[in-house]
Amino acid sequence: MGILEAIKKGFGVASKNLALIIVLFIFNLIWNIVNIALLPAGALPTIRTAAATPPAISPQVSLTVFAFSLLFILVSIFMQGGSLGMVRDYIKGGKVKLAQFASYGLKYYLRLLGLGLLIILLVLIAAVIAALIIAATTPLNNIVVTVIAAIIAAAIGLAGIYFVVLLVMSPYSLICEEVGVIEAMKRSMRAVKKVFWRVVLLLLLLILIAVGIGFLLGILTGFLTLVISARAGQIVISVVNSLFNGYFGIVMMAAFMTFYFTLAGKEKVV
Repeated sequence: MGILEAIKKGFGVASKNLALIIVLFIFNLIWNIVNIALLPAGALPTIRTAAATPPAISPQVSLTVFAFSLLFILVSIFMQGGSLGMVRDYIKGGKVKLAQFASYGLKYYLRLLGLGLLIILLVLIAAVIAALIIAATTPLNNIVVTVIAAIIAAAIGLAGIYFVVLLVMSPYSLICEEVGVIEAMKRSMRAVKKVFWRVVLLLLLLILIAVGIGFLLGILTGFLTLVISARAGQIVISVVNSLFNGYFGIVMMAAFMTFYFTLAGKEKVV
């Protein structure tokens, strides 16, 4: 299955799983509404308030928002596990049971959490090494050494990006193959390495589609916020963003999972 077919499959899966989209919509909306409630009016800009100076945010509010952000990330992993499990079931069997969402979320929670932490750790190690090289050579005030250090740091950065792309299929391998974190990473690297630029193209196309749709929705909601109050405008934007993120999140999951099945030699999908 090609890239365009995978994207088409992603939209098809999303359009036939509205119940799952509603679950994700509610989750995203709760997060957005909490943000609106916690932050002072005007902190979240609309077209009407974009030019205004945002109000100051107290340390207490910042700490509360940080705590809720951390909670949101942890719960998001549960939501990701449930969504991936249901998307897999639909692609393989053509039907899903919403009642299994929670069980999938719990089943894959620790593995997805471990996978995310391990990838972040590897990226941080690469970033620290690059930063140390620059920091160690800058005081020497030697142009040649500085240029060489910059080239090495850039090479490390590019290698890091390459490595992250190789791991982009890890969550799908973990869910579809029912394997552990390390094995999922290995299978992702083996699969993506063979078609690296096709995976990059798939990712870029999905990003461009998301940006394009998001831009159009932004224009429509932006004009709407001109005729309503600032707080109501924030709520409208939150509703639209939550619905779009819920829908397109499933599109991306289904597109990547369909493409993974192709790479893994399991092209028999519904």
